[in-house]
Amino acid sequence: MSQTTRPGVPGAIPYPSDTARPRSPARNQGFLAFFLATRKRSIASLPLASIAQIFSAAAGAWALAWFALSSVSEEAAFCIGAGACVLTLLLGLRHARRELARANATAALARALLDANRECLKLIGPDGRMLRISEHGAEIMQASSPEQLAGANWLGFWSGDDARAARTAFDAAMSGSRASFVGACPTTAGVPKTWQSRLIPIDDGRGGVRDILCASLDVTQEAELAADLRAKELLMSEMEAHVGLCFYSYSADYSYFHHVSAGCASVFGIEAKVLRERPQAWVELVLPDDRPELLATMQRITQSKDGGRARYRIEHPVNGVRWIQSTGYPILDANGNVVRVVGISEDVTVEHERLAELDRLAFSDSLTGLANRGALVLKIEERCQRNAAFALMFIDLDRFKVLNDTLGHTAADRLLKSLSELIQAALPPDALLARLGGDEFAVLIDDAADKTRLARIAKDILAALARSGEPSRADAFVTASIGISVFPENGADHETLLTSADIAMYAAKKAGRNGFSFADANSTERIVDFKLERDLPAALANRQFLLHYQAIHEPRTLEVRSVEALIRWKHPTRGLVSPGVFIPILEESGFINEIGAWVMDEALRQLALWRHAGARSLGVSVNVSSRQLRDEAIVEVVNDALHRYELPASSLEVELTESALMENPARAQRTLSALKALGVRIAIDDFGTGYSSLRYLADFSPDTLKIDRSFVARLQDDRATQSIVGGIIQMARALGVSVTAEGVEQTVQLEFLRDAACDRVQGFLLSQPVAPEKVLGLSIAAPE
Repeated sequence: MSQTTRPGVPGAIPYPSDTARPRSPARNQGFLAFFLATRKRSIASLPLASIAQIFSAAAGAWALAWFALSSVSEEAAFCIGAGACVLTLLLGLRHARRELARANATAALARALLDANRECLKLIGPDGRMLRISEHGAEIMQASSPEQLAGANWLGFWSGDDARAARTAFDAAMSGSRASFVGACPTTAGVPKTWQSRLIPIDDGRGGVRDILCASLDVTQEAELAADLRAKELLMSEMEAHVGLCFYSYSADYSYFHHVSAGCASVFGIEAKVLRERPQAWVELVLPDDRPELLATMQRITQSKDGGRARYRIEHPVNGVRWIQSTGYPILDANGNVVRVVGISEDVTVEHERLAELDRLAFSDSLTGLANRGALVLKIEERCQRNAAFALMFIDLDRFKVLNDTLGHTAADRLLKSLSELIQAALPPDALLARLGGDEFAVLIDDAADKTRLARIAKDILAALARSGEPSRADAFVTASIGISVFPENGADHETLLTSADIAMYAAKKAGRNGFSFADANSTERIVDFKLERDLPAALANRQFLLHYQAIHEPRTLEVRSVEALIRWKHPTRGLVSPGVFIPILEESGFINEIGAWVMDEALRQLALWRHAGARSLGVSVNVSSRQLRDEAIVEVVNDALHRYELPASSLEVELTESALMENPARAQRTLSALKALGVRIAIDDFGTGYSSLRYLADFSPDTLKIDRSFVARLQDDRATQSIVGGIIQMARALGVSVTAEGVEQTVQLEFLRDAACDRVQGFLLSQPVAPEKVLGLSIAAPE
């Protein structure tokens, strides 16, 4: 048999040429036939020796019967002998068939076992060469057929340590002992594989070993996985030992560790072995003040089944107090139960100290070392949350800019630092002094319900600053103005309190400097106005303004002839804000034009809805401010809205105050003339409280006069007021102008106005301002 070597394949083994050998027709049939030396089994193919033995037995049976029956007739003996012969022949054939069936069953079972086997089976001779390999084994070895490997040197497959292991196992098998080993060798195609081989000796019947059956299992994947796992374990071990972190896997009840890394020794100063023996040893190092919160976090992790983190201090056996940060994550089973907690602990002392230093720098003044504005704000908010009375003093050094320009920045900085020490010395021990910047300081004083005590502290500060000009000191003489605000009287947040104290400080300056002043109701109102002004743009953008409507009645029938649109502000935090509060702010800030245009459009849009719903005679009155009157765009706003909602101009009445008309009478007259040209009605509101003049009535030609509520309120018992109101009504009637009385709240007032022939009445006695959807429920007059 010739030997060839697969070219170009490193480590390829020599194997016989198979170019002339056909492949086995049946899987594992060839190996079984070779191993058991089987042939086709059928009655027709029984061995000749077996057939001869059967017939010999039959002939012997005939002869024996003939001899035994020699005393009977020849014919009878012949028949009996023939019968014995046939019977013996039949029994022999039956036994042979049974033996053949048993052999066939045995061979079939062997073939089935071979087919089910996933191992590479080889029959190896005493010289170490393969006599035969199973068909499945040939496939695993990537051979074209079992015959390709017949005669190959099995021991030559292995190299290095694997060759020595193969030789040792082979020698043991040849000595009659079963042996096994794991080694690597390539296939015929040069593909490396790892094999787990068992060598089983085959007895030759004389106490020796004839051949060896070798069963090899391909464990390449298992070997690669094991190697990868070993590499990962090595990497993890190296990381745990050198990165200085403590990796752990804790039981769900924190009673024992599944795993503790070597890094725990550097973090906690406790060896991993000790932690496995005493799982709570690390907890004993935690400072008592930090332990409850840490244990609570640990319990939260297992109860909430969510990760958690804790930062705490320990007393390290070698390094003293250290800051540790531990992070844990629960591991759940298929039923959602916590089976263990894994995580990491690390020493964060350096980071904590760095953050503490950053906090110190962020919240301290670089010049004086005092708290800065940011720190002061935090402290104020903390006290506001505690809801306990405290005071804020705002200290501003008087004319310090002059000193700064005279002394120079360096000397002025030294002076500021010296003055801060003087102020600090004059304060109670628990007071917080902060420098807000420049020459401004602030003081927080707890338990400040007693204003007499606060006044005494302010005087002590001023006295301390006065000592800066004593001959014994080199500092310049400096005075200060101090403003004092109190929580919650002057504000409920840091911004309001600071502003209140600032306003009070300016009051102290106006009073002559070198003094102090408490915040009062006036400063609080100014702050409220400022906050509302700041909120105005958002209010308009977010549709926080809305309109309510108060009915205007005919005094005798009490039918509703029209309604007055009244703006409301639904503030997100303060609720409904009174128009008396925010209208002046709108006027001062200039927002009145934009919001006034919205009011005009919204009121006419709503009037159109009411008229379409059946209130066809209803009109609406809209107030126009002096700023709107100065802007001729009001005419265009009105005209556009009337056309957009298809309303007659006479359904709109524009109300203006006398003071608004008198700011610029010429411009007001031009604007009113343009509005009247559209057909809009004009009403003078609050008549009698401003610049009442018959000439102005003639110039502006109003359609309606609205008597101010201050006159109506005195109608009950003031004869002079009754005469004035009666005179206004008579004068208006003579001029062809209608009259509406505002603020009717008593029946006596309504009766007087009826008797005086007042055209319209308006007030809480008859109806209060209501939302748009409630207007149609009023007694609206039918169309004339």
